[in-house]
Amino acid sequence: MSERPVALSWEEQLKLFKDRGMKVRETDIDKLKNISYYRLKEFARPLATMTNNQDQLEISYNGIEFREVLTRYYQDKNLRINLLHAIEKIEVSVKTRVSYVLGTQYGAFGYLDFSSWSNKKKFSRFEIEKKQYSIKKRMLKIISQSQLSDLKNKRNLDKDGFPSVWLGIDLMMFGDLVAMLTIMGEANLRQVASYYKCSGEELVSWMKCLNFIRNICAHNSNLIDLKVTTKPKIRREWGEYLYYIESTNENRTIRKPSNKLAVIIIIVVELVNQINSKYKWQAIQSSIRSLCKDEERAFLLGFSSLVSAKEITSLVKNIH
Repeated sequence: MSERPVALSWEEQLKLFKDRGMKVRETDIDKLKNISYYRLKEFARPLATMTNNQDQLEISYNGIEFREVLTRYYQDKNLRINLLHAIEKIEVSVKTRVSYVLGTQYGAFGYLDFSSWSNKKKFSRFEIEKKQYSIKKRMLKIISQSQLSDLKNKRNLDKDGFPSVWLGIDLMMFGDLVAMLTIMGEANLRQVASYYKCSGEELVSWMKCLNFIRNICAHNSNLIDLKVTTKPKIRREWGEYLYYIESTNENRTIRKPSNKLAVIIIIVVELVNQINSKYKWQAIQSSIRSLCKDEERAFLLGFSSLVSAKEITSLVKNIH
């Protein structure tokens, strides 16, 4: 039976890091008093070596410095803030394009009948109605809590109290926007995606990924060490920027792109660049440069090299 955890003093927590091979200074104890030991341990984990010894997990930090772990913690926070800003720009833009396409095709309130614009070849009537019910239910809740003056104007509402497409899509949560894109008919989706110079399949894939990232950022979870479970569509021209993992299967070498932070950065750059080619990337670039002091650290974030990690501006120029 494993021993229960015991309370450790600040000094004992710092000593535990030191005993496991981390380079610490006495003044580092001030950081432990304000940042959870387990929070810092989480950011140190990717830099450590883990070994099992008689069913006991042993951690070795291999001489990494406490201040590098702090850098990872702080830059993760900075990246979350700045990526949220960029993702919000994408969200607002896609909502505007969706409402324009559906409003032009089906009128102010036609979007409320999901069967009129959904992909009926791919999704059953039941699936479409189920999605319609859940999205409209959440929309009514958002409306009831909104202070938006335009919602007080009866001209903007249908007989059931639902807003016009331009107001309704704008009020939607990111997840509901992604759900609408997922079930959207091919012609409508193609029209939305064409603005971002991508296919409908790419846009849905990327937006699903960004919805996942947005939730991570909003809930203060670890961003820099994430692994995307559902891999987004990868373009061939991104290959020079991404770290590839090689494996052998039946005497055949398989190369797969890393599913880490780098691919998220590229997707965000790809979409934002179509919205505003003069977007300021300095804050995000600064965080990545702080995290990537050598090739190994660049690989850890999913970049192909130190150069590719440190040159987002080059990435922007090469993506059209």
